[in-house]
Amino acid sequence: MHPISEMAVFTEVVQSGSFIEAGRRLGLTSSGVSKKISRFEDRLGVRLFNRTTRTLSLTEAGNALFERCENILAAIEEAEDTARDLSSVPKGVLRIAASDALSLQVLVPFLTNFSQDYPEVSVLLLQADGGINLLNERVDVALLFDRPVETSFIARKLIDDPWIICASPEYLEQHGTPAVPSDLHNHRCLTIHAKGQTNDQWIFDAGDEAETIRVNSTFSGIGLTVKAAALHNMGIARLAHFLVSSEIAAGKLKPILANRIKNDDRAIYAVYPNRQHLPFKTRVFVDALNQYINSTLAAP
Repeated sequence: MHPISEMAVFTEVVQSGSFIEAGRRLGLTSSGVSKKISRFEDRLGVRLFNRTTRTLSLTEAGNALFERCENILAAIEEAEDTARDLSSVPKGVLRIAASDALSLQVLVPFLTNFSQDYPEVSVLLLQADGGINLLNERVDVALLFDRPVETSFIARKLIDDPWIICASPEYLEQHGTPAVPSDLHNHRCLTIHAKGQTNDQWIFDAGDEAETIRVNSTFSGIGLTVKAAALHNMGIARLAHFLVSSEIAAGKLKPILANRIKNDDRAIYAVYPNRQHLPFKTRVFVDALNQYINSTLAAP
C-alpha cells in the first residue's frame, strides 16, 4: 500500500474511534482495515494502537504520528482543491454539517437546484443536532446558530434567525392568546429537547432587564417534532424563524408576544476552516446558499 493510503486509513481509525466505523467510511471491512494498520505498523517498526477487545487507544508513537498525518492529508487535499479550481468548475465531495431541521427545511430544497447547476459536486450531509467535531469529521461547511469559539474557523453570517413564539389559530381560538409573557403559565407549551436538556425557560425583553418564564412543558422533542405538534393544535411553541416562516406566511401558525421576545442576535452562520485557500466548491456553495436563504426566508 502507498504510504499516503496507509496514513489515510490510520487517520480515519483515530478520528472515527474504531476499525468498524473507519471501514464503513472507507468502504472496507473491519478486518481489511486491521490488516492495513498491521502492515503500516510493520513497515514503521512501531505499534500505533493499544488494542483490547473493548478499547482502542493510541500509543505514544501513534499519537505523535497522528498530528503529522492530519497535516499531511490536509495539505494534499488543499493541493488537489487548488488543481480542481483551475478548471473553473466546482468538483469533489462537499461535507456539510447541519441540524435535521435545517437540512430538511432549507438544505434539501436548496440542493435541488444547486445539484443541477453544479453536477460535479456531490454532497455528504452530516447530522449535527447533538454537536459535531468539525475537524475530526473533516467538515467543509457547517451551518450553525452560533459563532464557533475555535479561531481556526471562519463564520459568515447568512441571515438573522430570531425565535418565534407561535401557535395554531385553532389552539389560540380555544385557549386564548397570551397578552404578556406571564400568561404562558396558563397554557400548554411545546419545548425543544436537545443535547440532553429541555429548553423550558423562555427569555423575554422586559425593558432594562430580561424576564425569564419557566413554561409548562407538555411536549418536548427536536424542532421538527415540536413544529408538528404546534400544527396539530397541541400548544404554544418557541421555534426558530427559519423553521416556521412558511407556516406563518400561510396562516397555519400565528406569532404571539412578538414585541417581547429577546433574541440576542440569533442567526444562521456558514462556518468553514480558516484555510489560506478556500476550495472553489465551498465558496460557490456558501455564496449560492446565502442568496437562496435571503430570497426565500422572509424577514420576521
